[in-house]
Amino acid sequence: MKKIWSATVMILMLLLSVQIQAQELKTPVHLRIASMDLGSAHYVYGATFAKLWRSILPKGSTIDVLPFAGGLGNAFVIDKGDAELGLLFGAAANWAIQGKVAFPKKIDVLTGLVGGLDKYYAAVMATKRSGITSLEEVAKKKLPVKIVAQPVGSASEFSMRLILEAYGMTYDGLKSWGGAVTPTSTGVAQAQMMDGKADIWINMVTAGHPAISELAISTDLLFLPMSDEIIHKLMTYGYEKTFLPAKSFKGQDRDVPLVGWPTILVAHKDLKPEVAYLFTKTIVENKPELVKAHAGFKDFIPEDAWKLDKYGIPLHPGAEKYYRDKKMIK
Repeated sequence: MKKIWSATVMILMLLLSVQIQAQELKTPVHLRIASMDLGSAHYVYGATFAKLWRSILPKGSTIDVLPFAGGLGNAFVIDKGDAELGLLFGAAANWAIQGKVAFPKKIDVLTGLVGGLDKYYAAVMATKRSGITSLEEVAKKKLPVKIVAQPVGSASEFSMRLILEAYGMTYDGLKSWGGAVTPTSTGVAQAQMMDGKADIWINMVTAGHPAISELAISTDLLFLPMSDEIIHKLMTYGYEKTFLPAKSFKGQDRDVPLVGWPTILVAHKDLKPEVAYLFTKTIVENKPELVKAHAGFKDFIPEDAWKLDKYGIPLHPGAEKYYRDKKMIK
């Protein structure tokens, strides 16, 4: 009975705490979160966050989910003032803060809210009908392969450039021997792989990614492993060595060595501290709801959500206050 009473008290205190934070926002807020195109995991993430936030914001508040520009391009979107919040990949956030790799200048308006939301893998998927078993083979034999990827400016498309470069290939080189590279939407890439118009899809994916899962059911896929040499080349850009777990997708029976990175939620530094506090709290304390919306969140460890320092991105003061209030940061 004491345990039940204790649990009930804790739940009531949590609800009261959320209400108190919400009461600090007297007027409606109108915000935008940059995600990725329809059908992508990041769009689902954005929509899920927006639904949770709307439920605790003052009446009349709006949260618009922008179907662009991806885990890299969203840094530019926030910098331009076209969104107050956005989803980025860890290393890409570091590139933005330092003004390197994909960023010609430093972007100093980014602050962190929540880190380690998932695990993303730089997957190289080939249809079995194509007969392709490795990118080394493509480069060595100059095979005229048809490759699809996400839109230009997305982290997936930029990662594809770096992956091809690690294998000694470029867009122009592929085209010169009869191949093709087509950056496009998730839905179009999926359809082209299904109907044989594309041989390879290079994409940042979560284990159980809905679009890839659907593709793997209708089309036999090979998830091409990366050698240690290729992995080490990519790690110089901030990617992390990882393994796509076996049975993440139909027909994928073994762990696949790859590189990857996690998704993080960032905000413009001028976002009101009370909003940042409330938004951070709502995500960190609602993992079960997140997992219901997308399986990618199963790798989220709420207690580690504050650990963004390895990417060089500062915590937003509102988020930092929340983590200190919860004694996550001592």
